[in-house]
Amino acid sequence: MPLTPTGLTIGGTAIDLGTVLADVTIRHGRTGYWDAANASTIQLVLLGVAKPSHSFDLGSALVLTCHDSVAGTDAPRFTGTLTDAKLDVDTLTLIGVGRMATLGNYLIGAGAWPAEAWSARVTRAFTEAGLAAYLTLQPPAAGSPDPHLLARDGASLGTVALSDYLTELGGIVDSAIADLPNGNILVQASTWRMLSGGATLDPAEVGYAPEWEKWLPAANIVNLTWGAGGASLVTVQDAGSVAQYGPRPMDVATTIDNSADATAIANQILARSAWAQWTLPAAPLLVGMPYSIGQPLTITELPPASPHNPWTPILEGWTDNITSDLLDDLLNWTMELALSDPLLSGLTLPWSGIPSTAAYQWNTINQTVAWRDATELDALNP
Repeated sequence: MPLTPTGLTIGGTAIDLGTVLADVTIRHGRTGYWDAANASTIQLVLLGVAKPSHSFDLGSALVLTCHDSVAGTDAPRFTGTLTDAKLDVDTLTLIGVGRMATLGNYLIGAGAWPAEAWSARVTRAFTEAGLAAYLTLQPPAAGSPDPHLLARDGASLGTVALSDYLTELGGIVDSAIADLPNGNILVQASTWRMLSGGATLDPAEVGYAPEWEKWLPAANIVNLTWGAGGASLVTVQDAGSVAQYGPRPMDVATTIDNSADATAIANQILARSAWAQWTLPAAPLLVGMPYSIGQPLTITELPPASPHNPWTPILEGWTDNITSDLLDDLLNWTMELALSDPLLSGLTLPWSGIPSTAAYQWNTINQTVAWRDATELDALNP
């Protein structure tokens, strides 16, 4: 198996893995690009618990460590806090949550904050909460908007929970906000993502052919407010999309402090949201893999009717299910991958990724394909 559980500690006490029923579920990240951030969760079962039970209480740290046979290293697969316990005779079911579940307890913004870039504001929020050491910030890519935000006067606005403020920041620059397996919190701007550097799924490790889905676009008219009190408005629209689907407006409130950044962000949202695309929102894996949120995963050998083959969606989250085959005494690890259309992250083929051969010159490629559909070279073939 690529991943194998190697250690479990609760409150700093190592638990004998022989007492842990192979019935473990861990949820990471979000279920889709547009879904709200959720704390990671874990559920596991301890068998044959003696009285008194293990020396831990609710609120204790819970860490599950796994071995990566490819990298040859051990690393946390879940780091969080024990929140619930249920004892049935001598079987103890435990539930834990990641650090994100605690962010509502941190009040920030009592003082005066200067006008600053979005990425600097994320860092400031975590620093003021005393959580700077737990922030993994992946800021907007070079050349992408890192919008300048208004100064904030805590004396007049009051404090705000870190969880609520992160939601606000994530609405200004589309971001994945999630617990990481090592206990850090990821704030990943969508423009940080790339189509390169991903992994190709082995067809033998995919449980079954994933289902393709298509939905009406999220928005083809974006109304974005900015400036003090949200008094200024930028409106952008895709006329072709409006003609195709009818008007689909989206209202976005921001604390951006200038027109140029506001317009850039509005156009960025519009470019990702205006057209319906075929996508694979989920895929089942028969093994556990050390993938990461925002990673591109290429799926090959799809059925002939598939709109794209191969296809490279972006990983938004996943669910680990670790169970045992009692008859064969085997450990089974499966993953349910939550995937998103790469276009939502602004990802199409980069200019540098187009071969310089005659087959991909401007006068030979498919003249009707929109660049928003160019996520693999096959899309450029007539």
